Amino acid sequence: MSQEVLNDSVKPYNEYENKTAQLARLFNKISKRYDSFNDLISWGMAHLWRKKSISYLKESGPKKILDIATGTADMLITACDLLHPETIIGIDISEEMMKIGEHKVKKKHPATNVRFEMQDASSMNFPDNTFDAVTISFGIRNLEKLSQSILEINRVLKPQGHFLILEVNQPQKGILLFFYKIYLRISFLFSSKLLDKSDFQYLTTSMGMFPKGKQLIDLLCDCNFELIRYKRFTFDVCSAYLLRKATT
Repeated sequence: MSQEVLNDSVKPYNEYENKTAQLARLFNKISKRYDSFNDLISWGMAHLWRKKSISYLKESGPKKILDIATGTADMLITACDLLHPETIIGIDISEEMMKIGEHKVKKKHPATNVRFEMQDASSMNFPDNTFDAVTISFGIRNLEKLSQSILEINRVLKPQGHFLILEVNQPQKGILLFFYKIYLRISFLFSSKLLDKSDFQYLTTSMGMFPKGKQLIDLLCDCNFELIRYKRFTFDVCSAYLLRKATT
C-alpha cells in the first residue's frame, strides 16, 4: 500500500465518508479548544517550531505568501511577525477555525494585508505562479488528496518559489517511541476535557501514519520540488522541510 493511500485511509469518524468532509466537521467542532490542545500535545514547543521554521524563509524575503490549512492562523501570524510580507492569504476547510484566526490577526496585525478563504488545497482557484512562498504547519497530514495538493501548491508558486512544511512525527522505534507512547497516554488524560476520545485518536494516529523524512521528501521531489533544508526538532517529534519549485 502506498504512503498516500495509507494516509487517506486514516479518517476521524468512519470509512465511507470522504476524509475532507469529516475533517471540516472535526475542526469546526474543536476550533475553540484547538490552540489549547496544540500547546498540550507539543509540550508548548509549537510556537518555537513555527518561529524557527519561518526563519528559513528570511533569506528569500517572500512578498506574497499562501498559508494552507491556516486554522487559527498561528503560522500566518508568525510569518507576519518575522517576514513582513506585502500580502498573505490563509486558506482552510474549517470556517470556525478561520474565524478564530481572523480575530487573532485583527488583534496582532490589524494593518497587515491579510485575508482568509475557504478552499481545499487540492483544487485552489489561484492563478499559476501567484505566490513567492507557501507554508503549511501541522496540516499536511490532513490533506486527503496528498499528491494532487502538492502539485497544486507547485502550480500556484512562482518559479523558484519556496514551500515550507512543518509537521509533527511519531518516532519510529527505540526508546523515543517508548516514551512517546507513554506521553500520549498522559496527554489523553489531560486533554479529556478538550477533546472527545475519537478526535484525540485521529489527531494522534495520523501523526504515526503520515510519511516522514525520506518518504515525504521523495513524494515532494516527484511533484517537481527540490529539497533545500530538512530539520528535525525536539527528539524527532517535529520536522521542517524547506523546498523550492524546481525548474522544468
